[in-house]
Amino acid sequence: MIESSLISVSGKQTKVGKSLTEYVQATLIQTLKKYFENFINANILFSKDTFNFRCEISIHVEGSIFIQGNALSNDAYGAFNIANEKIKKRLRRYHRKLTDHRLKNKKPLKYLKANQYVIQDPEIKNSKKNIYEPVIIAESEDFIKTISVSEAIMLMNLKDQSAIFFKNIQSKRLNILYRRSDGNIGWVDPKK
Repeated sequence: MIESSLISVSGKQTKVGKSLTEYVQATLIQTLKKYFENFINANILFSKDTFNFRCEISIHVEGSIFIQGNALSNDAYGAFNIANEKIKKRLRRYHRKLTDHRLKNKKPLKYLKANQYVIQDPEIKNSKKNIYEPVIIAESEDFIKTISVSEAIMLMNLKDQSAIFFKNIQSKRLNILYRRSDGNIGWVDPKK
């Protein structure tokens, strides 16, 4: 049974009312219970983006599976509804792969620990600092998963990422998938 206490609704520089919180929790439970009996937690964050509301949904389904979506609209309900539709579409598209993945991987996934950095793009900020020494904005620890290429594509789409770094289960080499500007997915698989 999915509980609404596992769903956190918050606002960043905007107030989230009780009716919006209850609507988000009830709607998200409806979305999730079609595909999952349980999940770990969900975080929904509302913020203002110039004249629109931004809604960011992050759901931790199980183990290493996260589903993320975001949307902009002129009201908070509309932003949530659009982001929720994106989540529904991803769940529909990947439900079979997710259930196959759960059955196939009874043993835990192999991980490599890695540090993740967010680096400020020197071209974005107009300053006369040395462009060869970019400023590190954020640093966090992340895990590099040992998975197949199709699972990496699925995780990249579920997380709404533009790239994913992973260890290829077949070749045992580190690979990168990235979303190209033409909409296709590029795959970097270095030779030995």
